Amino acid sequence: GSGGQTKRRQQQQQQQQQQQQQHKAGAEEPMTKTKIMAMATMPPPGTPQHKFRDTIMVGMAWFVSSAVLSTWANTAFLNEFESVLGHTFVRFVGAALLSAMALGPSAATRHLETGIELFSPVAVCLFCANLLNSVALVKTGITLTYVVKSAIPVLTVLLCAIQGERFPVSIYLSLIPTVIGVALASASDVSFDPSGLIAAIGSAMAQTLLNVMSKKASEATGVNGFPAFFVMCSFASLLATVAFILVPSEPVFVPAYQALVGPAHDIYPALLIIMAAAAYQIEYGLNFVFSSYVDPLTFSVADIARRLAIILVGTAIFDKELTLLNIAGIGLALVGVLSYNLLNQHLQRQATKAQPKSRN
Repeated sequence: GSGGQTKRRQQQQQQQQQQQQQHKAGAEEPMTKTKIMAMATMPPPGTPQHKFRDTIMVGMAWFVSSAVLSTWANTAFLNEFESVLGHTFVRFVGAALLSAMALGPSAATRHLETGIELFSPVAVCLFCANLLNSVALVKTGITLTYVVKSAIPVLTVLLCAIQGERFPVSIYLSLIPTVIGVALASASDVSFDPSGLIAAIGSAMAQTLLNVMSKKASEATGVNGFPAFFVMCSFASLLATVAFILVPSEPVFVPAYQALVGPAHDIYPALLIIMAAAAYQIEYGLNFVFSSYVDPLTFSVADIARRLAIILVGTAIFDKELTLLNIAGIGLALVGVLSYNLLNQHLQRQATKAQPKSRN
């Protein structure tokens, strides 16, 4: 009896082993084919198709939101209400609220607690840059404002030189076309206004200080990118609120409300308020996402193209007249910025290669 039981157990074990081998063989074959097909269609490592697609989509969205949405929203708002302080208030308060909603209560509170102290001076620069930018748009128009702001690399080099940093002669030479282009565009602009030019230069200077100071604040706090934008917007919204309440300016919300509830039920003024806040949030939110997707050179070239698009779209939407000298100045200024960025990236790569490699 025991011998028969042993024989039956051996037969059962052999059947189980055969079933396992058949199941394994049947599973391996389609799995191998699947892997081969996947490997044949898979993009090269480090260049996934989804990231390339996302980069293109984010870049296009940033480009359109800045060149079209923000250009229309900002200029239309200022034309409608003629309130520089109101424009600054709406942009900062709206962007701070939308950013807080995007981050969530806990993350927003954490970033504020971590970064508010060191980012407060940076937020002052952000407030001044936006306020003076609005003044320049009102006084001298979109063309000259953004041509002058394209000279931010020139101001950055000057600021660093004042602080003791030294640059190759080629860097200074590459900035000459930008300086000449800005001067030519300013002198030939049909809507030139001295106070508008001063405001545009002040905005560019504040933006330059912001760029330098924000990098140091980010390194010290670990808050960067979109959270850093939220922290700066939160503090700047406090400054904008105080200025909007205390400094006499053209009304914004009362005429928008009256138009909305009036006989015509005109929604356009209220829409401008919403769009001014949303456009600022969307443009800068996409700006931080896109800059994290691409290298600095690609971002610099895209930013130059964006500034040119802002000028051209603003000219088309608001029927601004451009002279030949004006066009030549704009082109020369942007070519100068491009040459500076290309040269700067080349020098940085050379400096990286020249550093001695550490031995293991």
